[in-house]
Amino acid sequence: MSSDRLCRRKKLKVDSGQEIMLSLDKVVEFRDNDGLELENGDWVRIKSAKEDVIDIIAKNNEHHSLLAWHLGNRHLAIQVVSENILRILADHVIAKMLEGLEAKIEYKKEVFNPEFGAYGSHHH
Repeated sequence: MSSDRLCRRKKLKVDSGQEIMLSLDKVVEFRDNDGLELENGDWVRIKSAKEDVIDIIAKNNEHHSLLAWHLGNRHLAIQVVSENILRILADHVIAKMLEGLEAKIEYKKEVFNPEFGAYGSHHH
């Protein structure tokens, strides 16, 4: 889940079934396909879980900017998927607002990699 991407100390289970204890000096935000080097020199690849998301499809660049502004004004985490597609975590209230702004909405189960933002990792 997106709330699990911030880690400092956590027990993790790798695909082989082996459990490892993650213990870092500071909180790190992991993204899909990041790698961790273990003390023994082995590498572990981070695989993000798929989440319920909404892909928001804009009609053009101006519409894309308008939609991004409305999402940012609500301090929502967003992922820029492409030139005309934004992704957010599924939220039916926000989806209704976006439909009112004439955005095309697609509900999906996908990996969510939100943008870090201009000020880095900032959380309320």
